[in-house]
Amino acid sequence: MAFRIELKKVTKQFGEFTALKNVTGVIGEGDRISILGHNGAGKSTLLNVAATLSKPSSGEVHFFEDDEEIAKLQEVRKKLTYLSHEPMLYPDLTSIENLRFTARMYGVTLSEDQFTTLLESVGMGRARHRVFRTCSRGMQQRLSMARALIPKPRMLLLDEPFSGLDNDGVDRMIKLLDSFSWVMVTHDLRMGYEMANRFWIFRRGKLVHNLAKKGLSFEKYMELSRVPTMEALSQ
Repeated sequence: MAFRIELKKVTKQFGEFTALKNVTGVIGEGDRISILGHNGAGKSTLLNVAATLSKPSSGEVHFFEDDEEIAKLQEVRKKLTYLSHEPMLYPDLTSIENLRFTARMYGVTLSEDQFTTLLESVGMGRARHRVFRTCSRGMQQRLSMARALIPKPRMLLLDEPFSGLDNDGVDRMIKLLDSFSWVMVTHDLRMGYEMANRFWIFRRGKLVHNLAKKGLSFEKYMELSRVPTMEALSQ
């Protein structure tokens, strides 16, 4: 079954500041979209809106499965998972306790062997009984990825998912992401190019480029995604 998100003229304002301006686009099954742009371009705001964590000030966001719109917010949230800068895990629970709690929240039944396999897939098998607040930033990010996979989402929304990871953690994350449709905010332009099949490039809240990777050279991609100076942005 195909899942997709449609954004139609989405605008998001915070007081007098406009974070998103009339953004229109479709995120569909099989898409792996790198979202690029300068600091404050609206990238993370877009993920929050797509994840139903923030309502647009104007415009519309629709969710479909096999061309049938999903009306209930709870059903939408079963289809996608948002991995943000915040781990959204409990500091005083152990790794395995956090995953058990997350599974209960989603109504997912997993065996102890399945929890173990999930922890091992992100390189946290030996830290299953470690209290979360004592984990390093990279370990917390690994466990956050494990949490994100528990509901078996149709799509992942990722905000700098490689932050704090060592080489092993990055390799594991890339391998796991290969099985999903995803949208990823990243400042790593080379990784953003190598992993994605589409690119959304933002400037001051506007989606200025919606590109397919096919036929787009790395050099041209770099030219289009080059971050402008703050002086240029203020003009």
